[in-house]
Amino acid sequence: MTDGLIKMWISFIAMGLMFFAVLGSVFARKKLTGILQKIVLGIVFVLIIISFFIIFLLVINVPTV
Repeated sequence: MTDGLIKMWISFIAMGLMFFAVLGSVFARKKLTGILQKIVLGIVFVLIIISFFIIFLLVINVPTV
């Protein structure tokens, strides 16, 4: 696989993490209460941070032909 295709798949992984973070946050706010809600929202926060760093590293390393 070329460098561009590898970056594409990595960006799909980051988008998937963001998608699961959105679903998790909506689920936690609508259906959960108490400590379980806090745990799920903490996991969601970690997913968002990981996806941010993945996208940031891909954008910084832009030159792909």
